[in-house]
Amino acid sequence: MDLMVVFAAMLGAALGSFLNVVISRIPSGESLMHPGSHCPACGRSLFWWENIPVVSFMMLGGRCRTCRAPIGLRHLAVEVASGAAAAAAAFAIRGGARIG
Repeated sequence: MDLMVVFAAMLGAALGSFLNVVISRIPSGESLMHPGSHCPACGRSLFWWENIPVVSFMMLGGRCRTCRAPIGLRHLAVEVASGAAAAAAAFAIRGGARIG
């Protein structure tokens, strides 16, 4: 697999993580910058390793580490979809599948 495609997938997932912040905070009138990432149920600030797109969701079992409140599947879906879209775009730019 091409390293560019892998990098694009990681970058796309990171963009998806930011899109989740926008999707969650704009309707409720919260700032996009402050406070930092936190559990909406208990308000605890997240550590850096709890913000790794897709990986953190899996490591935490889809729940807050402190209060065990569920993290919506939408968060995972947006990150995976963004990563897949970016990987597909990079794959297409690199020439797609080479047959023969």
